[in-house]
Amino acid sequence: MKLFIKALVFLLLFNSHSSFSGDWLSKQKISTVSFETGGFYLYSKEPWNNANNCSHTDAIVLQSNDANYDKAYSLLLMAFAAGKSVQGYSDGCVTHDGRTYNSIRGSKYLLVTD
Repeated sequence: MKLFIKALVFLLLFNSHSSFSGDWLSKQKISTVSFETGGFYLYSKEPWNNANNCSHTDAIVLQSNDANYDKAYSLLLMAFAAGKSVQGYSDGCVTHDGRTYNSIRGSKYLLVTD
């Protein structure tokens, strides 16, 4: 019985990787920005890596309900105006018009670089 429980725990931990989803998005230069329902969309000519297996990789989204939305919005808009690259951590997808995009968090690992 103990062996069965150990095996079950091992299998549950081994197969629970989706509950720990999320990863860094690749560093990209922002080519276009837009406001859409629920957030601020950042488009790039090159696709961002798909950290959460969302359906589209041409844009990432800062959700309008993010705790640091105003600060992150200012930072991202400055990055766009200055032609800088953006990198962030994504731990989920956002749905808009039947498409899903990787979301970024204003309160978690948002970087602006050359």
